[in-house]
Amino acid sequence: VIIGLIGGMSLPLLTAHMNRSAHIKTHAHQDYALSAIAAYVEKNHRFPCPADPQVTGPDFGLTQVHCRGQKARGILPFKTLGISETYARDGFKRLMTYVVEQELAKKDTALQNERGGLITVKNEENGSVIATPQKEDRNPNFIAFVIISHGESGGGAYMGNGQAVKLMGESPSSQKRENYDENLIFIESSQTDDILRWESRDQFLKHYVGRHP
Repeated sequence: VIIGLIGGMSLPLLTAHMNRSAHIKTHAHQDYALSAIAAYVEKNHRFPCPADPQVTGPDFGLTQVHCRGQKARGILPFKTLGISETYARDGFKRLMTYVVEQELAKKDTALQNERGGLITVKNEENGSVIATPQKEDRNPNFIAFVIISHGESGGGAYMGNGQAVKLMGESPSSQKRENYDENLIFIESSQTDDILRWESRDQFLKHYVGRHP
């Protein structure tokens, strides 16, 4: 009986430990991917397009040539970035979603001068996480990209390897759905288990690439 009680008490602790470890690994993988994106931008003078999650074979994990519209959303192009597929997945071993501002991923782009703003990231209060551009702003800042872990539930994560479908959880919150629907609006919220990592153009170019907007 005592052994059973100890075992019953240990299981929740073990689950909590595993969940915490998965979160730590997720943040580490997002940081690693961010560094790989910075190296790509430094070399190619543009941001990488996402990889198509539906592709199979040797092309799985390669960046798309163009990423206008819905193609600006996919998975991390780990092969193009020169990193292991492991780092394209979160601590729960699911593929992370990668969304890029299409104006920053086109050929012959002038990163410091492009006018973006197609991606919106909101906070818990439904406000933008960065300042809204004003008319007098000469070169307003905007979200450059978002990397999304779809959390412990995995709701919204791409299945990958030729599968067009996403993993869907049961009764997702509206915030959870916002992060996997087809628009380019995302939300950081305690009402979802998603883990978002986003960077604005100006800060990313200054701190990770060494360019000033």
